Amino acid sequence: MSLYGELMAWVSYAKAELVTAEIDEERQANNCRIIEAQILIGQWGDNAKGDTVTLAKARRDVDPRVIEQQEAHLNTRAYRKMVDSVFERCERSAQVLSRELSRRISVAPQERRQHRYLP
Repeated sequence: MSLYGELMAWVSYAKAELVTAEIDEERQANNCRIIEAQILIGQWGDNAKGDTVTLAKARRDVDPRVIEQQEAHLNTRAYRKMVDSVFERCERSAQVLSRELSRRISVAPQERRQHRYLP
């Protein structure tokens, strides 16, 4: 049971890390959208009258600030996926251990009865 308690503590920790990683990923995605919009608005000046929306978006996408923010977003997404994997493994291990404990608990009374009546 002590092993099960320790494993459940790890499951709780992994879940907390997963939630934090999801929040960070959403924050980075939002920052990415904000920076993209700011750059698009900033470059849409008098000299861009003949620009099409496609060309303006292409210019925005190659801006170093957008690329940097997209990279930060991809890093937080990768971390979230890694933490999600750790959480799922912890959860599966806890389920396996729980089933094993249940099996042993249900077998123990039968074994005790048999030992009482056998010489």
